Amino acid sequence: MPELPEVQTIINGLKKHVLKKKIKQVRVLLPKIIRGSKNKFIQVLKNNNFIDINRRGKFIIFSLKNKQFLIIHLRMTGQLIYIQQNEIIAGGHSNQRNNFNLPHKQTHLIFSFQDQSQLFYNDQRQFGFLEIRGQKELKDLDNKWGIEPLSKKFTLIYLKKLLKNKRINIKAFLLNQKHIAGLGNIYTDESLFKAYILPTRQTDSLTEKEIKNLYQAIKQILKLALQYRGTTFNNYIDVHGRRGNFIQKLKVYGRENKKCLRCRQGIIKKIKVAGRGTHYCPQCQK
Repeated sequence: MPELPEVQTIINGLKKHVLKKKIKQVRVLLPKIIRGSKNKFIQVLKNNNFIDINRRGKFIIFSLKNKQFLIIHLRMTGQLIYIQQNEIIAGGHSNQRNNFNLPHKQTHLIFSFQDQSQLFYNDQRQFGFLEIRGQKELKDLDNKWGIEPLSKKFTLIYLKKLLKNKRINIKAFLLNQKHIAGLGNIYTDESLFKAYILPTRQTDSLTEKEIKNLYQAIKQILKLALQYRGTTFNNYIDVHGRRGNFIQKLKVYGRENKKCLRCRQGIIKKIKVAGRGTHYCPQCQK
């Protein structure tokens, strides 16, 4: 599943190509991926245009001219592909050969713009969804999710406040989107490694110094991941068809049974924590 850096990378690229273009036609090829009425979905979008694109956690939010919003969640295998003549810009899950010969059997929705360009939504496993929301409904969505880890509101004081009086393992805490929005498995493991914290540690056992180290690690890891356009797993590619290069910077994720790159003594282990495969160094994470 694309996490915060991958979703933000998709948004950054699409902003340069789809904003303020009139939507001439909306074709829904798989109605079940639309939450709510299919007819209303088409009615709201047809002859409308996207005036901005933002993110909330892992949700992509397209702002519409009529003060409504298109919400997209890519889940495991969702992909957005923009095509204008011979230019192809893709972001999401797969980059298989002939995957850009569109539409194909994994194409479930097509936006056609007045300038003849098109935006395709593909989804192999069909776990993703799209829906239209008004301002009140968008606010309801916003209130369900925790703080954005790259926002100015995410401070060390705020993290301490979140952790106060909680007794849960730190990996589960970080994965809970109601606490911090957008953090997923990859960047949680990398942040805990950078902070020298064992993923199974109880939140109430963390010292002041460890909380500060974790706070700094989350910020640094996410900023670096954005710089390198995310991580390549399941053939993830960014909006320019480039693979994310953060895989070159990973220290623990996906490195089970390999020597720790930091301490050079421990062997990276993989266990299940909070239902997710979790990577750590037993030698230097305490």
